[in-house]
Amino acid sequence: MSRHSVRCGDHADEGDPEEEWLVEGFASAEAAQDYARRFVRAQIEDLRREAGSPAELADMYRRWGEYAVTKGFDAEAWVAHCIANPATRKQDTDYAALEPR
Repeated sequence: MSRHSVRCGDHADEGDPEEEWLVEGFASAEAAQDYARRFVRAQIEDLRREAGSPAELADMYRRWGEYAVTKGFDAEAWVAHCIANPATRKQDTDYAALEPR
């Protein structure tokens, strides 16, 4: 079994073990990081439709978005990047396509 996984959860319930889940079985750290990037970007893009400004989008994500954590993934830098640079391709947010089988 692979050692690479991504822990996901809901910012609104952060710290509640009932609101966190683990996606396991990634072949490499890079694969887990790619999944985490797409997962977070999908959350931000879903909220972008409601936000009036980048600051509001950042606040909305930290209050109601879902997060992803894995070794080597700088979530804070990635969130800032996603807020400043909207996704332009469907694959940018298609994290389900990367789920281990």
